[in-house]
Order: sequence, then structure tokens, then C-alpha cells
Amino acid sequence: MDAKDTIDQWRAYLETNLTAPFAVSQAAIPYMKVADDEQEHAGIQADSTGEAGPCIVHVSSFRWQQSDPNQEGYASSKAGLFGLTQSMAVTCSQWGIRVNMVAPGRIKVAHECRKGDEKGLNWEHADEDVDSHPTNRAGRPEDIAQGIEYIINAGFLTGQDLTLDGGALRMKNKA
Repeated sequence: MDAKDTIDQWRAYLETNLTAPFAVSQAAIPYMKVADDEQEHAGIQADSTGEAGPCIVHVSSFRWQQSDPNQEGYASSKAGLFGLTQSMAVTCSQWGIRVNMVAPGRIKVAHECRKGDEKGLNWEHADEDVDSHPTNRAGRPEDIAQGIEYIINAGFLTGQDLTLDGGALRMKNKA
């Protein structure tokens, strides 16, 4: 890969993984503030209702904490998303909006990749997933949904990362 391709790939990762979540969050905030303003007009303080209140959840990757070779753009953009999450949590607190991040690890899906589908590979059970996850399996889409649901309902949680990797980051690499 030449230098131009490398910088183009870098920019693509930043646009997709950092700029897009920022832009979508900025677009949502005015609508989330409206709900908070309505509560305020009703004489209810956002932090005293006992409700979790509005929440932005950024979706990252556990690769913000641990990278593979030649993944500088991907890993940096995912790490930057955590910085964005923390900064927005502080900024948005004035409107009663919480901002958190979920960071999935390996997630198995029905059609993991075209090459695997063409070869008829079964992604449900792989020895590498059992060996590399204390939970004895890779994640499933519903694991991510459950994590996001937890974040949304956890009213005292803001500016945080919830890593959903089945414990993979805690495993010592086998050499």
C-alpha cells in the first residue's frame, strides 16, 4: 500500500468511526434537550426524577484498547471515540443527557464474510472462540443489544465504556 492509499484509509476510518458518531450525536442533542426542557417546564429536575433520562450510546470496538498489526487508523479512531464519549458526557450533562460507549469484541453473525459464506463455513462454533474467551464463545448480536439496554437504563452511568468481549482482553495470548 502506498502513502496515498494509507492516508486515504486513515481518513476513511476517521470519517466513519469518529466524525459520523459526532455528527449523529450533534443532530440528536436538540431533540433530547426538548424532552429535558419539557420536564423542566413541568417543574421536574432532570437529575431528581429517578429516571435514567436521555442517553447517547456510541458503538466502538474493544480494539480501542488492544490492536492488531497495521490497524493504526481503525484503533486510533475507536480510541478517539472514547475521548469523544467522555468529552460529550461532560458537555451534555448541562441538559441531563448521558453519553456512554459500548465496545464489542468478536461478534459472530450469520454472514460473517462473503468468502466464508461462499465456502459454506459455519460461524457458530469455532475452537479459537472457546480458547480465546473465558465465556467459551464469541459474542452474539443480542449480547450487544443487552449491553446497550443496560447503559440506557443505568441512570448514574455517563462517560463510561462497557467492553463486551467475553473476557477476551483479560486472556493472556498464547505464544
